[in-house]
Amino acid sequence: MKIRLWILLFLSLTLTACGAENVPAEEADPPQTVQSEVEPPEAVSPDETEDPTLAPELPPLEGTPLTAEELARANEALNYNDPYDAQAQKLGCFFTSEYDDVTKLSLEEFLRYFPGEGGFVEDGDLEEFQALAALPGFHWDAEDLERWGNVPSGMPVPIHRIPRAAVERTLGSCAGITTADLTDTEGVLYLPDYDAYYNFTSDFGPGSFQAAEGARDGDILRLRAKPAPYAEDQSVREAVFREKDGRWLIQSFTSYPVENG
Repeated sequence: MKIRLWILLFLSLTLTACGAENVPAEEADPPQTVQSEVEPPEAVSPDETEDPTLAPELPPLEGTPLTAEELARANEALNYNDPYDAQAQKLGCFFTSEYDDVTKLSLEEFLRYFPGEGGFVEDGDLEEFQALAALPGFHWDAEDLERWGNVPSGMPVPIHRIPRAAVERTLGSCAGITTADLTDTEGVLYLPDYDAYYNFTSDFGPGSFQAAEGARDGDILRLRAKPAPYAEDQSVREAVFREKDGRWLIQSFTSYPVENG
């Protein structure tokens, strides 16, 4: 049976710097000239200091390591590139922001590439378009809209309508939460009269996650993805899931900035 996975992650970063201490100058006996003598810094034990330029060590995965077959099945479930797998595409929305608790994910980023079930706002939806344009946080002003004819078709990007019910289903099935549980809703456009969210993306670039290793510890599953050898961001990303009622629910999605990935 295909493993169904939904994701989240946890960031732990501790850097400590210790400095050496100067010894006060000693005064020579008169009538000799007073001299200032400074002792060299004392050696500091490696246990007492850390170089703040170095990233922390990656903590070991706890639990039973996944087999190659289990890892492959997990990655198959997380492969958003399948154009016919809408569920996998929705899973990618959980990888567009980092959070140590799934209720802290960025709803704005989550919705940015959410697969459309509500279609587009078009010229026939003029009242809806005008209500959307009147919302605080709408991306364009009246002068822009006038230049584009005050109609959706004149906009430089399409307007996606995302039914709240579709978002609720995805959050519930993948994370066991609802939109009411989310704490980061800044930048989100929502019209109660249409019970829908809106975004303006013209491309497709959802978050992605493919694990290089993983381990199960009781009802907790941790998956880790190593960075590409020449990627600018040399962080190890970690997705944590919890099993509940036969489903894997995402708990966190975080990263460890480690030296050399």
